[in-house]
Amino acid sequence: MQHLPHALALVALAPAFAAAQQFQHQVGLLPGTPRWTEGVEAADVDRDGDLDLFFADGEGFNVAGTKRQNVLLVNQLVPSGTLSFTDESVARLGTRLSNAKAVITGDVNGDGWIDALVCNAWDTDVPFLYINQGAANPGFFTMESATRGFTAAVSSGGGQFGDIDDDGDLDLVLNDAYLGTAARRPRVYFNNGAGVFTYTAAAMSAAPTKTAQMETHLADLDNDWDLDFIGLARAANGGTNHYVLLNNGSGTYATTTSTIPSNSASTYAGEVGDLDGDSDLDLFLVSSSSFAEGTIRNNLAPSGSLGFTALTALADSNDDNEICLFDWDIDGDYDVVVGSLSNTRETLWTNGGSGNFTNAGAAIITAISDPTLDATVADLDNDGRYDIVTAQGEGSSAQWANKVYRNTGPVDTRKPVIVATREPATVLPAGPWKVHAKVRDQVLDNGLNWIAASARYVVRTQTTVESVLISASGLSNAAVTIPAGGIVRMTAISGTQTVRFTNAPYDHTVTVPGAGMADVALVTPGTYTYTVQPAGFGGTITVTGSATTIAGQLSGGQLYRFLFADTAGGAGKALVYELAFSDAAGNRTVSAPRTLALTDCSLSTYCTAKTNSLGCVPTILASGTPSTVAGSGFSVGAIDVLNQKSGLFFYSLSGAVAQPFQGGTMCIAAPRQRSAILSSGGSLGGNDCSGLFGLDFNAEMRANPARFAVGDTITGQFWSRDPADPFQTSLTDALRFGLCQ
Repeated sequence: MQHLPHALALVALAPAFAAAQQFQHQVGLLPGTPRWTEGVEAADVDRDGDLDLFFADGEGFNVAGTKRQNVLLVNQLVPSGTLSFTDESVARLGTRLSNAKAVITGDVNGDGWIDALVCNAWDTDVPFLYINQGAANPGFFTMESATRGFTAAVSSGGGQFGDIDDDGDLDLVLNDAYLGTAARRPRVYFNNGAGVFTYTAAAMSAAPTKTAQMETHLADLDNDWDLDFIGLARAANGGTNHYVLLNNGSGTYATTTSTIPSNSASTYAGEVGDLDGDSDLDLFLVSSSSFAEGTIRNNLAPSGSLGFTALTALADSNDDNEICLFDWDIDGDYDVVVGSLSNTRETLWTNGGSGNFTNAGAAIITAISDPTLDATVADLDNDGRYDIVTAQGEGSSAQWANKVYRNTGPVDTRKPVIVATREPATVLPAGPWKVHAKVRDQVLDNGLNWIAASARYVVRTQTTVESVLISASGLSNAAVTIPAGGIVRMTAISGTQTVRFTNAPYDHTVTVPGAGMADVALVTPGTYTYTVQPAGFGGTITVTGSATTIAGQLSGGQLYRFLFADTAGGAGKALVYELAFSDAAGNRTVSAPRTLALTDCSLSTYCTAKTNSLGCVPTILASGTPSTVAGSGFSVGAIDVLNQKSGLFFYSLSGAVAQPFQGGTMCIAAPRQRSAILSSGGSLGGNDCSGLFGLDFNAEMRANPARFAVGDTITGQFWSRDPADPFQTSLTDALRFGLCQ
């Protein structure tokens, strides 16, 4: 997103208001005839760097009223420099009238351009799917419902796009029983990847039917990394007013005994997000108890079991219709914007940090009496502050003008927070490789959070290791150079040391244990500075070469998906990557680089041992877990070896071979490394096969750290003396194992 200089934006927008109110109404900013509006959504439809506005117009409370034109207002901030909107609804959408109740947006066909879907109520129309014409005609749309799977009329008041089956495209969940419609089930439409949808009744076959379905949310309620379904209803539906349906991971939903407590049948809306800072997702509902708002706490953390508890209702008895989560005081927790139908102004609640809310008071937003049905939060003027947009309906038609409240408060300076990441359990050399992340920022409204995600990565085919020793006298190598994806191996001679990188946004830390080591892998080319504490030294790491950049996909509900392609033709040893997240205000978070070994971590034997002079077949074996960081715990050995003989363990990082060698077979490729001389032990007298060899290979790796890295595949074979053999040589079969940690 492009950003105007803050000073320019403020000059262009300076209103004739006192500075007391943080959110100031911009009179007459939105053009067009005021209509009954049920929904608003912001999106940069023409990719010019500013946010445009969709509105869902169409009259009727519980029966269909007059159909109205679907609305698109185009932001003229870029390139004019002044925030203003032009009504280009017919020009960009065509003449499209419906009883619209919501607009949702997303790139459904994967072409990089925002598409839109209008939810229509009372079975008067199919959902209107607008496909962006893209580079050929940016921000102009073709209505393609019929050709993309929407052929049946539904009574929908809301929906969300989300990758519910984790296949890399946006599916759709719609509610289908708006006010006045008989009880039905929600509807699931699976995307084929090209933006063609298939309605799949079986995906919701376990769901009970409910009436008065209002809002749809997709979020990971149970922390299993898929999108569960939360459906809010303005009705008493058999004692469980609302839907909580858990995703089985492939987009099929099942009921759960965990229900959303509510003693109100007047809940129009709510939002799902972490309100108390414990990393599970809570809810904030309008009319949770009678007409009073309230928090519904998720008990997953710390109990480990999904369940919900209604906290004490807030002191507000207004008839309200919309919730947005928005950290307007920039203190790191979600505050709440309430779109109020009956109040003299919108209500804003301030989060105390643990989900306890206080009314922010009348002074924070311009007091206007109007019937708000929906709201959204978006930075319309690119000044680093998120503004509030409200949509009006019901009540008096004289109050139906939609509004923008410009934020004159503090600029957002908080970076997105990476809450958690998930890597695949098994990562084989042939890609692609999928990684997920959960990320939160200052805004969350119906799945929108204004975060752009990307990743940089290298598929490492060979390991480059540079060593830095941290001692009381300094760093052994204060300026090192590695290729992208290479390793700097830091060793603390005494005492635990903390290495802190100082190049924003690369400001992560690495702990080097006392008398231990830690590997630092870096991806993006450039020069990195760091400090070491408490040693008090500093150094630089220069990264050369190049890295591949990919975009991350918002799957929905603050979940992001990254798919890394194999750039090494199956020859990679490790995937080294970093994730980056940028918000609309320009704040950027980059994760510490991660290394995934591309290897089969299982142990396997191969090749043929050489029968020794007594007719015994020496056999290789292993136990434990190979580790580049553990000092012990992985033993390689051999049995049926001649007693009281010397031998050693050959090993290689270059793969397997089968070459004739001293009357047997050499099974490991050159160049080969060898352990120290070992003794087979066994019987003290005579000549038998009671000997055996044993070697803790983790200790071998620890003694030679520069040779090994996560992702390496190692082959090994024991050699020993056999005086009665023509070549005086004995050889076991061979062992292959990967270093996955």
